[in-house]
Amino acid sequence: MHVVHWGILGTARIAESQFIPAIRDVIDSEITAVASRDATRASAFATRNAIPTAYDNYEALLADPQIDAVYIPLPNHEHARFAILAAKYGKHVLCEKPLALHAQEVKEMRDAATAQGTLMMEAFMYPFHPQWERVRDIIEKGEIGEVRIISSSFSFPLNNDQDIRMNRSYGGGALYDVGTYCVHVSRMLMQDEPFQVTALAHFDEKHGIDLTLSGILHFSGGRQAHFDCSFEAMDRQHVDIIGSLGSIAITHPFRPDKGKAELIIQTDSHTRVEAVSTINQYTKELEFFCHCVKTNYVPKHLMEQSLAHAKVLDILYQTARI
Repeated sequence: MHVVHWGILGTARIAESQFIPAIRDVIDSEITAVASRDATRASAFATRNAIPTAYDNYEALLADPQIDAVYIPLPNHEHARFAILAAKYGKHVLCEKPLALHAQEVKEMRDAATAQGTLMMEAFMYPFHPQWERVRDIIEKGEIGEVRIISSSFSFPLNNDQDIRMNRSYGGGALYDVGTYCVHVSRMLMQDEPFQVTALAHFDEKHGIDLTLSGILHFSGGRQAHFDCSFEAMDRQHVDIIGSLGSIAITHPFRPDKGKAELIIQTDSHTRVEAVSTINQYTKELEFFCHCVKTNYVPKHLMEQSLAHAKVLDILYQTARI
């Protein structure tokens, strides 16, 4: 395969603002089609973005033999259904996070992709940014000692009642939106799964979604990760990695394009600041995905990690509801 031909299920804002510009920077990749349940919307989206074909339903796009991979930025509650259908059509799938609303759905998605031998990947783009390679390098060299505590936050004020993230039946709420990043980064840095998980949340009485949620993840050896996520707090993001000998503060861990991104490394002897590259993390993510497709490489750990991640989200949400 020389070119990866993509289809987009839906006309979500993230597809237009992030996915399309990034994929066009990836060599030997092109967007072939877009689909929407609204024919007018699909056509307008295709025209704006110079996409050759517009479909008025998702299955028609999935049945297109020219398409190798699909990007799914649909509302959270539709991820599992259409990712499984895409796998059955033999398409590779890049699906926005959270991959699904329950671990059982993720298991079904994994099984569908495994049965067809296709690649399915949850679209966490931030680990592909080189700042995380640098963070791992600092930790592996022992500069901050043993990692003991991870502290993370991700929030922004969401004031639109009509936003789909305010709809419980669509998988709305802060945990499934910004909170999933905090859980993901905690597990990634600890390189382990928590054995105990607890959470508290402020739920919106009208919409039934978590507006603010705080969680604690307990890992082996007394290590902990705590986080907060919110739709009613100021726009902010951070990750602090606290070790036995020092710490690393990542000022823009998830969206380094949103401000002055830096790493602040502190030890007993001194503090230094390292600038973060302005490289597009979405492009790096898509380069990896397309390389896997073109080389027929299906990393088994991707869906296993997503399943483990979904299990933690399930418990957090359940304990927060008690």
